[in-house]
Amino acid sequence: MNPIACRAVAQAGLVAATASADDETPWPLLLVAGWHTTAADLVLADVRLADDLAALPV
Repeated sequence: MNPIACRAVAQAGLVAATASADDETPWPLLLVAGWHTTAADLVLADVRLADDLAALPV
């Protein structure tokens, strides 16, 4: 498991919990979307790296 992706998901959860109690601006919800996008990108990068490493000759 990618610890950076896990941290991004945790950060998104923290921001989402804070944003739900705050009705002033949409900015906190944009942060949630950004953290989830970061986590997804990191996981996809790990998959591509694992595939590339598996393709290397032994």
